[in-house]
This record gives sequence, structure tokens and C-alpha cells, in this order.
Amino acid sequence: MSVMPEGSRGQDSMHSASLHGTRLAVNRTLLSVAERELERALLEQIRPSTGMYANPSRAEDAAFERAVRHICGEAHRLDLPAEALLVGIKQAWSHLAPVRARHLGDRDGDVLRGVVSTSIEIFFESRACDRD
Repeated sequence: MSVMPEGSRGQDSMHSASLHGTRLAVNRTLLSVAERELERALLEQIRPSTGMYANPSRAEDAAFERAVRHICGEAHRLDLPAEALLVGIKQAWSHLAPVRARHLGDRDGDVLRGVVSTSIEIFFESRACDRD
């Protein structure tokens, strides 16, 4: 059993706290971008007046793809793993509940599944292109 000098433990905990603070700031940055981009895409959605499910138009689908590309680009810029990307997207989605209700209606769950699937595809597609 090794005993670390008292000063080493203090430095390790300060370093750990610094890393934690940096990670929080990076995650907040991604969350902010995700909220902004997803809200833009949501505002382009047209909810049917009857509130019933309706298939989205190409323009509506394209709005979410643009949003996801921006969010994935930011995740790459911040050097975040896919897990952090997905957590950020789901947190942003949760924060946008009032906007989602007005613009998606019954499509909400399907749209989130599509956003998550597209995010995974684009995130790893971009990473593969960066390595080539």
C-alpha cells in the first residue's frame, strides 16, 4: 500500500475539479447549440390543424438534418464522444417541450427518434471523413 504525500492528493483533487468544470462548460456549450438549432428546426414544422399525425414535408425533414449537422459539428469541434452528443440532444429536446407541443403534435416521439438516429449516423460519418 502506497501513501501519497498530502500535497499530491490536494493537487489531484484540484486537477480533477478543474477537469470537471471544463467538461461542464463544454457540455453547456453543446446544450446551447443543440437548443438553438433544434428550436430553429421546430419552428419550421407545420402542425396539422386537427392535431393528428401528418407526414413531414421534405423541407421539414431538411430542417432537422441541418440542425443535426450543426450539432454534430459542434460536438466534433468540442471533441466530445457520441454519448455526450446524445445526452446534449436529449436535454435540449426536453427544454424545448413547449415549442415541440406547438409544432409537432403527435409526431414528437417519431421526430426525436429520427433526430437521434440521424445524429448517430452523421456523427460517425463525420468522424470517418476526418480520419481519411
